[in-house]
Amino acid sequence: MDGFKKGAFPASLWRGGVLPLYVENLLTIQMEDSQFILQSNNPEELMSPRRPDPELADRRREALVRAGYAEILEKGIQNTTIDSVVERAGSSKGGALYYFPTKEDLLYGILEWLLEQVSRSLDDMARNQGSPRARLASELELLFHSAEVNRNLYLVLFDFVPLGTRGDRFRALFETFFERCRRRDEAIVEEGIRQKVFRRVRPEDAAATIRALVDGYCLQWLMGPETVPIQTYRDRCRAVLGTYLLQQPS
Repeated sequence: MDGFKKGAFPASLWRGGVLPLYVENLLTIQMEDSQFILQSNNPEELMSPRRPDPELADRRREALVRAGYAEILEKGIQNTTIDSVVERAGSSKGGALYYFPTKEDLLYGILEWLLEQVSRSLDDMARNQGSPRARLASELELLFHSAEVNRNLYLVLFDFVPLGTRGDRFRALFETFFERCRRRDEAIVEEGIRQKVFRRVRPEDAAATIRALVDGYCLQWLMGPETVPIQTYRDRCRAVLGTYLLQQPS
């Protein structure tokens, strides 16, 4: 049952930039307003959409998205407005409306960016590990990384859940994210079965179980007493998956 503890990701993942994509973005995004914009003495120049520079346009758009994420984390979706995001990002209202004509468009961009951060980090992690056991252990380490990272992530994600249940546009983002999770975890489980490391289970069932355990334990931690550290829930998740997946000595 403790087999997944042996696969914690190595320090090389930090050097390779895998964790900073997910962890650093969520940790450092609550920064001073001036840090959201690009290096310039003229925010209007930075945020104006008039320059035909795709790379700069992407950076302007991301500055608004990151500012929007920070606003939701601090105030919640209901109290986040385009004006408050513009102020935090150091943008102009016209520049912001060029990229996001409505608040719904802005919220969609924020959720799309957030889910992509997590998905890409998990994909990169899977490519940088060896055995299926080590890959699954590293996935759990990433998903239960720290109290601060997980609290930030789930506070914002849970704010988006009502939008996902009531509107096809946001539901499609969640569906795509969960489908990527399912395919990734199915591939890990299938390889583990081929190598006779994991028991013969249905990979699609195992993938759904992994996701349910991770989200369920993170929700219990978020809503539970603050005296219980997130590592306790991570260890419970490891133990359940170890019992479910690992081959037992004959």
